[in-house]
Amino acid sequence: MRLCFLGDAGSIHLQRWIDYFLAAGHEVEVISFRDSKDVRVPVHLLAGGRSGRLAYIWGLLKIRGLVQQIRPDILHAHYATSFGLLGVASGFHPYVVSAWGSDVLVAPNRSRLLRAVVRLVLGRADALTSDSLFMSQRMAELMPGPANPVLTVTMGVLRSWLSQIQERPRQAYQILSLRGHQEIYNIDVILRSAAEVIKALPEARFIIAGEGPETSKLKALAQELGIDRQTRFVGQVPHPGVQAYLEESVVSVSVPSSDATAVSLLETMACGAFPVVTDLPANREWVKDGVNGLIVPAKDAEALASALIRALREESLRHQATRINREKVRAKAIWEDNMAEVEGMYLELLYQTRP
Repeated sequence: MRLCFLGDAGSIHLQRWIDYFLAAGHEVEVISFRDSKDVRVPVHLLAGGRSGRLAYIWGLLKIRGLVQQIRPDILHAHYATSFGLLGVASGFHPYVVSAWGSDVLVAPNRSRLLRAVVRLVLGRADALTSDSLFMSQRMAELMPGPANPVLTVTMGVLRSWLSQIQERPRQAYQILSLRGHQEIYNIDVILRSAAEVIKALPEARFIIAGEGPETSKLKALAQELGIDRQTRFVGQVPHPGVQAYLEESVVSVSVPSSDATAVSLLETMACGAFPVVTDLPANREWVKDGVNGLIVPAKDAEALASALIRALREESLRHQATRINREKVRAKAIWEDNMAEVEGMYLELLYQTRP
């Protein structure tokens, strides 16, 4: 097959899709607003050096010609608002849309216009994917008229990566955060809870990975709270480094206000770090509170501190969670198995349109 992905070429998640389908023997090209040195396929740029709204307007004018030039068998937009609308403007079919989280969980609630855009995009697609049952249900609710099929496909972990996980000594009081430094991920709440955790357990240490627009503010907050000596900001960590941090950390904390199934949660579960996560439907598909992780309300630093202290103190709970979580990942979150389902969906779409 000849595939065209419409999305952010700089996204590690889109790059994983590209790598899978290349390895499976398919041709892949990408249409994006930015290039990336990590992408091994042709990237067609939409904006021509423009930025902001002008870039998007230019993209709307350019998209149809680019798709006609590429002549794909399947056009697949990743993100239902911006790239999804570009896909609709191309007029191409078969057309697949993948929702990534905020595009269907948050955007439709922000304005009538965004809600109308999402409904239009979902209604024009020939097939849809999401990475959690909750998000698939939300997409079905948003669709105008009869619901298009939604394939729930978890963006899981590589089978080869799972086999490379090492059992190394863990830093007994190390807590890891892997999420970006955007407001939605509530890293400030983690830092405020850290101050309480360190009061109760002075040995506790926090590793804050990631970067973003909030980074300088978060570093200042750590100093203000007096926890800068117990908190290390390590920046954007390459994937092997993420694995190493997960293998040595006792707890991995992720408390966004909204989320789909996060790859970082699945990697946490695979590596045997103990997950402490926000009370969100996508997280509840993977974590049962007090059994294989702990669930806390969003933006509640006090509840988060209590959960982190419990996680550090209860070794038997952590061991139980490690066993359960690794079994779950092997059963439901192997990347190659899940992408094979997408490949089957592509072939079915082609059979329906070109028997």
